[in-house]
Amino acid sequence: MRTINDDHGRPWEAVAIPTKVAHLRDGAQLGFHPGGDAAAVVTAPIDFNSMDAAAFAIRTMSEKELRRRLELAKTAAGVV
Repeated sequence: MRTINDDHGRPWEAVAIPTKVAHLRDGAQLGFHPGGDAAAVVTAPIDFNSMDAAAFAIRTMSEKELRRRLELAKTAAGVV
């Protein structure tokens, strides 16, 4: 998990969300929770082959790229 701020200065947490990926294997998808509200989530169309791979990607992704992915996920979900 990693905390970033969106374009309006609001905090969001980048997280790995467990999901089924190719060939129905356990994997993860990039998701974002607003301000620690774990019940609300927007997802980005990025899948990972494992939770470990997702955690590594979130840890090493630049803040600029995470913010870009967050804005795309918010737009797709209709979140302002």
